[in-house]
Amino acid sequence: MARSYATVGQMLTYAVERSSLSLELQGPARVEVILRHMLEFVLMSPRSRDAFLRTVARTEHTTGSIAASPRLRRTSPDLVAELLPSSSDSDDGARLGIALRVGGPFGTTQLREMRAALGSSPHHLLLAIARHTDRAELEGEVPDGVVATSWARVGRRMPKADPGHAHLWQTLGEVGENAGRPVVQFPVNAKKLLTRAATAQEFRAHLDVLHQASRTLLGTSPHFSTRRGQTDAHLQAGVGRQRTGLEFGEVDHGTPVHFVRTGEEPVPLGIGRAGDDAEREQARERLEMFARRTAWRTEAGTPPPPGELIGAPAAPEVEGARLLLWAIFNPMLLRDRGFDPAPSRRQPALTSTTMGLRLLHRGDDSGTEYRIWVGGDREWKNLIPRVTREETAQRPAETYAVAPRKSQSTADFVWEVHRALRSLTI
Repeated sequence: MARSYATVGQMLTYAVERSSLSLELQGPARVEVILRHMLEFVLMSPRSRDAFLRTVARTEHTTGSIAASPRLRRTSPDLVAELLPSSSDSDDGARLGIALRVGGPFGTTQLREMRAALGSSPHHLLLAIARHTDRAELEGEVPDGVVATSWARVGRRMPKADPGHAHLWQTLGEVGENAGRPVVQFPVNAKKLLTRAATAQEFRAHLDVLHQASRTLLGTSPHFSTRRGQTDAHLQAGVGRQRTGLEFGEVDHGTPVHFVRTGEEPVPLGIGRAGDDAEREQARERLEMFARRTAWRTEAGTPPPPGELIGAPAAPEVEGARLLLWAIFNPMLLRDRGFDPAPSRRQPALTSTTMGLRLLHRGDDSGTEYRIWVGGDREWKNLIPRVTREETAQRPAETYAVAPRKSQSTADFVWEVHRALRSLTI
């Protein structure tokens, strides 16, 4: 085996120090900047560079140094290099551009524009690396002059092609593949949270607050958002760029129900779990007051302050259960399993008995719909999720309940639910 020229620690230190000088430090772009400099570091080795060009870029050309470059425009690559001319001088002046992404896929139009930004020479080459999914990450056909691959393939193939730096390539592939994915390894007991009747009843009671508030203030029922590009599950009603709506989110001031407007901090509704008729009447009066004072709905308006909490605050178990269920409903994780949310108009509304998300299996043209859901009765006895393939002319409906096992990690449980959903496609 070839000797190792560098360590993972050196690569990460170099990337973090270089990234600290960049202005691209918000959201996924921050990770992409770090990956840019990690790749720059490992490609400083001529042996690693040659192996990368042959194995990943699939070219017999060679280059000098492959340098990280600030993304000055949307079409700018992350790394660039001059492709050295071969025996014929016809490709003199050709360039290599490397574009890196985490999270969502590249679009065909975007890659075509990035390839064109390299120049008009037919010998220019753009290499696009995005996060691995069950299907090809690229949306559409790969344009001419572009090689598209995934972080998973880089992490799998380059250690064999460049064994002296296998540990660097494995780290690069792992960081690129997992960056932007939600963390689902929560320090909670999944079995205890989802199977206790008391937790299920309290969770349902707070959903009832959301449902009642949505009907009273907005005249609609909540459902899970299907907005493209979101990385978290959002059970909401009436939320828009210039519209204040309601959302079931992180417990704050004793309640998971909040006023929400895009780009602004949520404001707690100020209503918890009602324990008696007097508290239910107080909650009803507060909602009717909000319904009469409609200024908070306008573009210039602000949500009402929460005031003193009506009813009992949510127990810690409510937030733990929400985190776990929201990981199961997470659109990014479901996309990795090959499922996309069905259009908004086909999403099931939150009702007094069920909460669910309707999905389509990517690549299936039959129109078969799938669901992940919780509940089934007015009195919830547990929060165990169920996966359903809905009835079609060819096949009857089929449903599985997926209960967490004792000592099962939250990440493994979420994976098991999604695996059960995928089994319904077979």
